[in-house]
Amino acid sequence: MISKYLELVSTTKSQITIFVLLNICGLIFLFLPHNIFYNMLDLELFYDKNNVIKNFNAIGSDGRSVYVLSSLLLDTIYPILYTSLFLGAFVKLFKRSQTILFLPLTAFSFDILENIQITILNLNFPNINETHVYLSSMATSAKWIAILASMLVLIYGIIKKQKNRSADVQKKNS
Repeated sequence: MISKYLELVSTTKSQITIFVLLNICGLIFLFLPHNIFYNMLDLELFYDKNNVIKNFNAIGSDGRSVYVLSSLLLDTIYPILYTSLFLGAFVKLFKRSQTILFLPLTAFSFDILENIQITILNLNFPNINETHVYLSSMATSAKWIAILASMLVLIYGIIKKQKNRSADVQKKNS
């Protein structure tokens, strides 16, 4: 079942479709009401209790309600899409290495954990504690580190593939 999924998300048609859906999802985030996008904890690398209070106050009570819904719905779809995009690209670039697939899956796992943590912070606001904020911030930071690592591996794979193609062309011309 997993191999069929990986085969599906690695096709060019799927990669294009996932990329388009990922961008549509990103646009929906951008146009959420109550300035949610500009106050999303999900976009910060590290944050503390003061950041949480400032951001949650900035979006207000209605904004926090929308933020909870978007965290549970939209921000569950988003990591599924970017993880699928990474997995599909990694399958194409690193055919022999299954281990590399754990990198985007790690980002996905931390993103889902982050969504749960931020939802709990939202639902408990203004009664939030430092430990919960710390755990939420660590999940967010770990997500971003895993995404950055995935992007670096992707760039490495693309460069390596281009070099191999150039070498193959030179061999044919010799």
